[in-house]
Amino acid sequence: PPLPHPLHPRYHAPHPTPKSPIPTCWPTPPPSCAAANPWQSFRAVLHEVVQCQPDGLLLTGDLADQGDRAAYEHLRDAIAPLDLPTYWVPGNHDEATTAQAVLQGARYYSPQHHGLESIELGTWRLLLLNSVLPGAQFGEGALAPGTLRSLRAELTEHSQQPTALALHHHPVPTGIDWLDQMQVQNAPALLSLLQDFDQVRLVLFGHIHLDFQQVSQSGTGAIAFYGCPSTGLQVTPQAVTPDCHLPGFRLISLSCDGHHHTQVRRVTPALEAA
Repeated sequence: PPLPHPLHPRYHAPHPTPKSPIPTCWPTPPPSCAAANPWQSFRAVLHEVVQCQPDGLLLTGDLADQGDRAAYEHLRDAIAPLDLPTYWVPGNHDEATTAQAVLQGARYYSPQHHGLESIELGTWRLLLLNSVLPGAQFGEGALAPGTLRSLRAELTEHSQQPTALALHHHPVPTGIDWLDQMQVQNAPALLSLLQDFDQVRLVLFGHIHLDFQQVSQSGTGAIAFYGCPSTGLQVTPQAVTPDCHLPGFRLISLSCDGHHHTQVRRVTPALEAA
């Protein structure tokens, strides 16, 4: 029999535990990257993603520069041949209503209901959060009070499942002053909430255009925070590496026992692989 629509507020999509990595990709850079031919760069990254044979795609926001329908259609058409479940969250450059109208169907998942969507990945649970702040001046984000309430309820109900959260804005500082002015503005409320739930293992985000990782203690466990490179131009990190200017994506492997492994893949030269 047909399954209920995966975006129903109480439906938890039944997917098997990934046997291979789930790549986290940021498909389109913001306006300052326009001169870098983001479409060719994205295609190059997608080509490398395919070689990894992932079980799903996690798109961490800013899927289009100005929220144009055509941009979402190009994205949809580019990833359609992969035929993978695709989990996405809106970013401050996105027009969420337009994105949802284009990225719809049984394999697409986004946080439409109270800013949260819950998906079962075998023994794991993935929670998608909407961190877009309406009326933001500089691209900063925030989690609505209703989203925080829904998050607490979801974590309380599924306290025995290792859990990953995904949102667009970073809830922990990167150490880059101008970038950290655009993080989750009520991050202390989120981080305080997470302290009550040891099952939260990962917090994944886009927005920052660079590889970032930090581990923080939470209750009796630890939470790993991971940022993802852009598929376009990058923000220069505090500790410069030879490849930090290259586009890329993050691979995450989730194990049945609640552990995970991750690595960042860079694409070079990007245009030749497009």
